[in-house]
Amino acid sequence: MNLYPAWRRLLPLFAIVCCWLGLALPASAVQVTDVLGRTVSLDKAPQRIVLGEGRLFFALALLDRDNPFQRVVGWQNDMRLLDPHTYEVYAKQYPQIAKLPLIGQASEQSVSAEQILALKPDLAIFSISGEGPTQHSPVADLLAKAGVPVLFIDFRVHPIRNTRVSLEALGSLLERKPQADEFLSLYDRHLKQVTDRVVGIKDSERPKVFLELLPGVWQAPGHTTGKSGLGSVVTAVGGHNIAADVVPGALGDVSVEYVLERDPDVYIATGNRAPGVLLGAGVSEQTARDSLARITARPEFAPLRPIQQGQAHALWHDFYNSPFNILAIEAMAGWIHPELFEDIDPKATQREINQLLNVDLDGQYWIDAK
Repeated sequence: MNLYPAWRRLLPLFAIVCCWLGLALPASAVQVTDVLGRTVSLDKAPQRIVLGEGRLFFALALLDRDNPFQRVVGWQNDMRLLDPHTYEVYAKQYPQIAKLPLIGQASEQSVSAEQILALKPDLAIFSISGEGPTQHSPVADLLAKAGVPVLFIDFRVHPIRNTRVSLEALGSLLERKPQADEFLSLYDRHLKQVTDRVVGIKDSERPKVFLELLPGVWQAPGHTTGKSGLGSVVTAVGGHNIAADVVPGALGDVSVEYVLERDPDVYIATGNRAPGVLLGAGVSEQTARDSLARITARPEFAPLRPIQQGQAHALWHDFYNSPFNILAIEAMAGWIHPELFEDIDPKATQREINQLLNVDLDGQYWIDAK
């Protein structure tokens, strides 16, 4: 029997099925995996984005370079409150941010799911830890039930590993993959220069480091980071973070007595506002150094050997929550192992990054006591 005519009669049906499948799965649909291993799918690039922390816009600055705020319809108020220098620099370039609706202030508890939903976002971007909604927040669950996709990113808990995962996911969802790849190529190249040189360093050869977060701003001395966060960067660049021995997570506090007893080789502070170390956008070198001098003059830690020897250092606090953390990695590597990294120049890396941005990272982002 000749089946050819019957087969030909089925062709219109095949065409209808194929068209139906095309409607069910739009050609522009994008599916990514976020830092929590969750699958996030969008039919098209989002045009109405809500940021679970204002400072997450640093990632958008690398992707939507002409205007990092062009898709942002709401954000938290944390940058204006916690890093006012940076806020002022960006507000001059993009005055519309002063009118952006606020979904909360500088705490997770202040964020309202109702305010977010009223903005009709087609994507919410949250961090897995911080001042905004996190992986355990009911806000994310409420948005999911309402059909709003939520992407979790992370530059804070596992900065080195998740910077790549976060930017790859964002680049795909925002249709900015070339921009993400360009920065990640720079990031990987500079990271490899550091990590390759510290391979094989014995534990006994790792300088002891005390990293104090927001001294002068935090209510008591000794606020620090443990096995994750910036503490993991200390380990990655060949140091021994003394707080990691007693602080299991990203944040914690150690006593003054503990630090003095451990006798660290390197002291590093973080800061972004008064009355702590002033660092960040628009801050001058002298202002930054003077503020570090005030912090190291506190009686609690003034006896520390590195402070006495003028070898104290400070970093912009917001490196802990930014893809620009490669600058902190290079600066810390040079402070902890100066003999290994004489040729590493974070200022040169800063200039490279500025070539990718519409608003330069202009200001003092790290400082030495001398």
